Amino acid sequence: MPLYNDSLMRTLIIQLPSGPPSPTLAYPHGRVEAEPGSRTLALHWTAAALLPGADRQTETVALVPAAALSWHQVELPAGLHKQAQRVQAALQGVLEDRLLDDPEHMHLALQADWANTPRPWVAVCDRAWLIAHLQALEQAGLTVHRIVPELAPGTPGSPVQLTALGDADTGWLWVSHPERGVWGQPWHALRLAGLAAHERLGLSEPEQATASLVAEPGAVALATDLLGSGVRLMPPAQHWLAAVDSDWDLAQFELRANARSRQLKNWQRAASHVWHSPVWRPARWGFWLLLIAQLVGLNAWAWKTRADWQVQQSSWAQVLRETFPQTTLVVDAPLQMTQQVDRLRQNSGQLGAGDLEAMLAALGQALPTGLAAPRQWSYQTGQMRLQDFQPDAAQQKALQQSLSALGYAWRAQGDVWLMTAQAEAKP
Repeated sequence: MPLYNDSLMRTLIIQLPSGPPSPTLAYPHGRVEAEPGSRTLALHWTAAALLPGADRQTETVALVPAAALSWHQVELPAGLHKQAQRVQAALQGVLEDRLLDDPEHMHLALQADWANTPRPWVAVCDRAWLIAHLQALEQAGLTVHRIVPELAPGTPGSPVQLTALGDADTGWLWVSHPERGVWGQPWHALRLAGLAAHERLGLSEPEQATASLVAEPGAVALATDLLGSGVRLMPPAQHWLAAVDSDWDLAQFELRANARSRQLKNWQRAASHVWHSPVWRPARWGFWLLLIAQLVGLNAWAWKTRADWQVQQSSWAQVLRETFPQTTLVVDAPLQMTQQVDRLRQNSGQLGAGDLEAMLAALGQALPTGLAAPRQWSYQTGQMRLQDFQPDAAQQKALQQSLSALGYAWRAQGDVWLMTAQAEAKP
């Protein structure tokens, strides 16, 4: 059984190098093909122009290296989340004394749930450097949908996370602390320091004892010598997967240009997971069975309704032919029946509901007490228009109810009132 399915939503992770973009600068990258829990990542290096393309099923994630970020906890004014246009200025003001550079030259990003966190984390990096790399990727035909930190502070109450990366010459040991942020030291500096391991890392002994430590193959021996046993081997760059799974997105403020595209990718990822994941297979089967049952039921209901309508039409046509044998062609049996009855009534001299005398009598009977009959009116077959007639709301309602009981419709039409026989009334 394969570890991944090509039809699933893929993720292209590109780590941004520490230097400025150039045609020869290599970008570490990897493509994630499988579902969470069984994913693998193969690490590659290539120039921006040679990076693999990303189709509609691929989310492109830019990974900001841990060395490019600094972390700060801040206290923000209450209600700031309701004034989105002031958030960036508020952050710059709070961090002005903490940063070595001008806050306006730095890119600031808040954690996802900052509005509900008393002291949220803020990630800070060089704005010009970040924008330059994003533009280089855009020129290579890649739209970045998310920007995530390589390492981030842990959640409150979680143990300290130690991540050993690289090798003895270029590697670093990184500390992810839930209360103090993320910091690291190169291996050569740790070997030269004449202190205990926890002191060299800036940790207390209990924190060192409970810390979780993972190391890439080139750093396992170094981490074991420095920290003792308990080091777990981690394939190269596998901590990128945890970074992608986090709720961090550094594309905030002026870098939110691709927010809609990122949202679409998130929807596509969720839909792809539901559509292909084995966990959702029973739900998918249930959905298809429900859909088929609905289609079968709708078709059966439509067939029965049509059959009943045809039987009713045939019954009306038979009644019409039996009552008026002279009818040779039946098009609309109820209408033709009404026309034949009206013709018989007119031939016999009886008044119909649409005759003037009948309508005047009905109007006189329906007029509320105290409401004078209109003096100006006009008549055409089945309709009477009354002018200069102004009943109040209560009289109008009473008149409408009385006429409806007598078989007439009553409504306003511009400046006049219109009284029609129900058979002639328009919807």
